[in-house]
Amino acid sequence: MSSSIDRRAVDLLLSIVESADAKVAGAVLSDYHANSAGKLLAANVLRLDGHNAAAASLADFEDEPVSLIWSSERNGYGYFSPSAGWVDVPKERMGVYGVDFPVLFARLLVGLDIASRGGARALVPRALWELGDARIGRRPQRVPIWFARRLSDRRIWADVADAARRRPTPHVRILLTSTPSGRLLEPGLPGHLVVSIGDAIDFDDGMAVSPEILSALLDGTPAVSPHTPLSLSPSGQRLTIHGNVTIDLKSDIHIAIIRKLVEGHQDGRRFSARELLDHAHSSAKTLRQAFGAQRWADLEPYLKSENGLWGFAL
Repeated sequence: MSSSIDRRAVDLLLSIVESADAKVAGAVLSDYHANSAGKLLAANVLRLDGHNAAAASLADFEDEPVSLIWSSERNGYGYFSPSAGWVDVPKERMGVYGVDFPVLFARLLVGLDIASRGGARALVPRALWELGDARIGRRPQRVPIWFARRLSDRRIWADVADAARRRPTPHVRILLTSTPSGRLLEPGLPGHLVVSIGDAIDFDDGMAVSPEILSALLDGTPAVSPHTPLSLSPSGQRLTIHGNVTIDLKSDIHIAIIRKLVEGHQDGRRFSARELLDHAHSSAKTLRQAFGAQRWADLEPYLKSENGLWGFAL
C-alpha cells in the first residue's frame, strides 16, 4: 500500500464518505482538491461513478449550472457562452466520483490480523458493515470490527444501535466510523468502542488503522462522572455505579448478563432471570448461583427484582 495518501487526502476522503451519497463532483475535485484527489484516484478508493449533464460556466463566472451538449464535431461535451462562444468541458469535470468501500476497508485494515467470512458484509445498507474479527494486542479473543458512516444522523444512529442490539457480543466490539468524534450523535454505544478513523490512522502507512492505537484505546478506562449512575467499560469488564463504586468482571457469563442489564437500564427494560441466564448461555438456576456468593454480594444492593423481572435500581 502506498504511503502517499497524506492527512489532507484522508480528510478529503472522510468528508466524501460522510456525504449523503458518498459521492463528489469531478468539478469540485478539480477546482479545490486536485492534489489530494489525484492520490485518492491513484489508490482506487475513489472511482468514476457516472457523469453530470450540467456544469458551472467556465466562461461567464455565473453560479447557475448550464446544460451540456454533445458536439460530434469536437467529439466532446460543452455549451455555448454568449461571451466566449463554444466552450469545451473536460471529461474529468463532468465525472461523478464515488467511494469504493471494499478498497477503503482493505486499506484501513491492512495493518490488522483480520479474519473474515468472505469480506465486508452490509448490515445497514450504505451505512453499516461487518468487517471481520481482528487480533489486537495480546487479547486471547479476536475483537469484532464494524464500520459505520454518518453517525451524526439520528436515523442512521438508531439503525446502527438497533443492529447492535440484535447482534450482541459477549466482549467489546470496535465500531470504526468516518464521523469525527466531535460530531457523534451520542458519546458511545453499549458494548462498543466507537473510534473515529481520523483518531486511529497511522499516517506513516498511508491510511491504515494502527493496531497499537486500537489496543491502547481498548485498554484505557475512561473517567466516569459521579453524576453518571451506571457505566460499563467498552470491554464489559468494569461496571461503575455512581462514579465511585467499581465492580470488576472476568467471566464471560458475568459480562454478558451485566451488559444486557446495563442496556436494559438505559432503555427502561427489565428481564426475567431465565432470559438473562439463557442470553449468557449459563446453566445456573438463579442469578445468585451464576455470579457466585462474592460477586453477588457486590451486585445485590443495586440489582432488584420487580414482579419477577430484574434490573438495576439506582
